[in-house]
Amino acid sequence: ALARVGSTGGHRGRKNTLYEGGLLVPAFLEWPARFPRPQVIGFRCSTSDIYPTLLEIAGVRIEHESILDGTSLVGLLDVKSPRRKGGMGFWNYPVKGIGTPSAQWMSELLEAQTTGEDLEPHVSSQHAAQLPVSLWPLDSFPGHSAWIQEDWKLHRIAADSGSVTWELYNLDEDPGEWENRVSSQKKRLQMMRVHLMSWLVSVAGSFNGQDYE
Repeated sequence: ALARVGSTGGHRGRKNTLYEGGLLVPAFLEWPARFPRPQVIGFRCSTSDIYPTLLEIAGVRIEHESILDGTSLVGLLDVKSPRRKGGMGFWNYPVKGIGTPSAQWMSELLEAQTTGEDLEPHVSSQHAAQLPVSLWPLDSFPGHSAWIQEDWKLHRIAADSGSVTWELYNLDEDPGEWENRVSSQKKRLQMMRVHLMSWLVSVAGSFNGQDYE
């Protein structure tokens, strides 16, 4: 049966949240020369995996490559590896991004072209490639972040007051993320906390320009 429009398939959360209802989307790969027959492969991946996957497929190795969040999926696609290498991090940082009001911009462009004038670049696009003036802190991480390792998912939810709550779910047994395993999985919680916090530090450092030094 087809899911209704807007359905999350029973998963918790919706778009702009880090629960599975806000993260899960299907991915399709078409490559008849290598995959002549349709197949369904059930593993989690993210858009950050596309680049390292294409590098391996093309047989390209980059010297002095920056730290990558993603990993090559070639082994998974060929069903030679049962699980994705490494974990996946997500961070919903509570700050507005750069707005891209395309309808307004296209209207301004049409008006300028009609009068034979040039349209000056918008301020947001002029500064899109610049590093931030103020650095992100490396010891506090506001908002909602999550770390997925195999079938386990850890949530770190930082309130405006600075307090932090943790939620841990087994996505294989509990895909709806309703049964918090923090109390019963203390060792796993500690291990995944280390991975998540290390990843958050690397993300903040990358935003601060450390990857380009």
